[in-house]
Amino acid sequence: MKYRAILFDFDGTLVPSLPLWAKAFQAALRGHGVALTEEEVIRACFFRDWAAVAADHGIASADELRLAVERGLREAFLDATLFPLARAVIDHCRAHGLQTALVTSAPRSMIDEVIPRLALEDAFDFRICADDVANHKPHPEPVLTALAALERQPHEAIMIGDSRADILAGKAAGTATALFLPEEHSRFHCFDTLRACGPDHVFVDHAELPALFGLPQLGLRQAVDL
Repeated sequence: MKYRAILFDFDGTLVPSLPLWAKAFQAALRGHGVALTEEEVIRACFFRDWAAVAADHGIASADELRLAVERGLREAFLDATLFPLARAVIDHCRAHGLQTALVTSAPRSMIDEVIPRLALEDAFDFRICADDVANHKPHPEPVLTALAALERQPHEAIMIGDSRADILAGKAAGTATALFLPEEHSRFHCFDTLRACGPDHVFVDHAELPALFGLPQLGLRQAVDL
């Protein structure tokens, strides 16, 4: 096996939640008299600092905006599902002795609510959430915190994510990285920018992951190495 520990991002990697984030931002901004289309929200709010988003839209408190978005997300996640085969791949990893950890910038309170709904209580050895670190991805601290919890070295692990922050955090921590790049994410990300981060692997379907990890196949496609 190539790795001993698999680190998974949550939003956009295990759960197709990027549209849910857009709706939550729209609802929060409407509460402040700001009406934006989904496209405008993606351009103005996604992958940006809360303070900058709040300032751009005349909202005095970044924390107030963040909490409003989180409330919207909690409601939206009532109907959330996993990407096809995401759970099967996690189970496959664990069945072959690999450790798994969740490394997310979402608050623990929200993750702790969502995990049971998605039947992921036993899917991870550790969950590293926003509350557990002083610095969030792309800083390496969340990845390094997960490695310390798992008692693994960076060369033994791979960070799996769909965003620039995920890939840069993994690279800064010294792990291998794999970028999830399904076509439906083209609404939310600039693919050229993501590829420019230099991920070690790119995949478009979770079915590709066992081969990337050096595990027996699930009878599905091979991963693509850059």
